Amino acid sequence: MNKSLIAILMASMLPLLAACSDSTDTGNEETTETPVRVTSSLTDTRDIDYVLSALGSIESVSSPTLSAETAGRIIEISADVGMPVASGQLLARIDDTLHRIQAEEAGAEFTRLSVMVENQSSEVARLKRLASSQSVSKDQLEDQQDQLRMMTAQQEVAQKRWEHANHLVSMTQLHAPHAGAIAARHVSLGDYVSPGQPLFDLVATDRLRARLAFPEQDASTITKGLEVQLHSPVVPGGVAIGHITQVNPRIKVVNRSVEVLVEFDNPGGWYPGGSVDAELVVSRKTGAVTVPRMAVVVRDGRNVVFVATKDNRALAKPVTLGWQEPGWIEVTSGLLASDLIIAEGAALLSNGSALELTEDSQ
Repeated sequence: MNKSLIAILMASMLPLLAACSDSTDTGNEETTETPVRVTSSLTDTRDIDYVLSALGSIESVSSPTLSAETAGRIIEISADVGMPVASGQLLARIDDTLHRIQAEEAGAEFTRLSVMVENQSSEVARLKRLASSQSVSKDQLEDQQDQLRMMTAQQEVAQKRWEHANHLVSMTQLHAPHAGAIAARHVSLGDYVSPGQPLFDLVATDRLRARLAFPEQDASTITKGLEVQLHSPVVPGGVAIGHITQVNPRIKVVNRSVEVLVEFDNPGGWYPGGSVDAELVVSRKTGAVTVPRMAVVVRDGRNVVFVATKDNRALAKPVTLGWQEPGWIEVTSGLLASDLIIAEGAALLSNGSALELTEDSQ
């Protein structure tokens, strides 16, 4: 080959060889990793109340429907809807004319028989004195004694009839069995009523009951006697404290809930039929380990918390979560009290990421 041609070819290949040399040198340089700026803090410990929340309704502990106990015409009404009443207060009165006549008749009959019994007792006593001296026969004495026993029995029957008649007179007056308020009035002045006919609905307002529904999965943690905090939208900020008095042993099929009854004293302004929010503390835990909510992220389908290593690297620790409230989550396992956890910026990390910790969080 011509020497001049070889020289020309060599000269044209020099730039290519130089480029290859530069490319090789660049590949040998180390790449620089940009650290992720994050904030960190130590795990926190706190006392936790494990609280179950539920919605419910308020009802009266005692809400009887007061009915007529005897027949007659209403001649007086002393209470109306919304009126507070005291225990024993007169609410209505039924015409008692016929019952009073029957009571007076029964009383007169009882008095008549009482006089007859008294006279017969005297006669029996006289015959006993004569019988001791054998002045009268034994048969005559026994006959008078039988007469006395018969009259005494008649007197007892007459007494019961008199008591029954007086009881009918008393039933013409309807009294409140306990303090409360009139929720409904079913009769008007002049109405003729029969035994068993409803006259008033009475509700007790001093002592109330909340009917609550908790999810069925919490049924095993709910027992009688537990304290419950109640909140009513009628009185914002008002709180009533009650205790569980009944737990229904059967789960409701409609909403898969367990029904709980809580009795409490009316703090003022609460009414039967209203709604109520309830918080039930089922247990308490002291010294629980908690972290900010933003510190918990999901990696490979698991809940993890990133902690900072000594060389400022992110280490993903799988954790088991417990109670959760706004701003923080309980960690039941997976963390140590000395771990420096990553809070803000955790969502940007992967295992082994370089970290840049802010000065105020170290």
